[in-house]
Amino acid sequence: MTAIAFAAAKLVVADIDRLETFYCGALGFTVTARIADGEGAAQIREIFLGLGNAPSQLALIHYVNLPAPQPGGAIVALMVDDIAATLASVLAHGGSDLSGVIDAPAYNLRLAFVADPEGHQLELMQRTA
Repeated sequence: MTAIAFAAAKLVVADIDRLETFYCGALGFTVTARIADGEGAAQIREIFLGLGNAPSQLALIHYVNLPAPQPGGAIVALMVDDIAATLASVLAHGGSDLSGVIDAPAYNLRLAFVADPEGHQLELMQRTA
């Protein structure tokens, strides 16, 4: 048995509304689906986000009656068209700069590590060639 498709990366978050605003405002995601289901420890709110015409690629999930885990267990990498403008947008929407822009000519990339308002780490990448 093998996987047949990538569905989405999911971040478990504490403030789902704040992070929806961040990802849509700072990085241009759009909401593709919303789920509110379950009860007790299984009660969730989930927002699926996509870029352009692509299907959902990132999901924010909030367990209503459980604490969110500490951020930092995963890094979400995003290809961007203008790293300086994207970094400025991240900062303007409440994110933080963790590295500044890093030139990686051996890989034909410019990178920047940032964090969303809850501290989840993102790697921004721009192709240089």
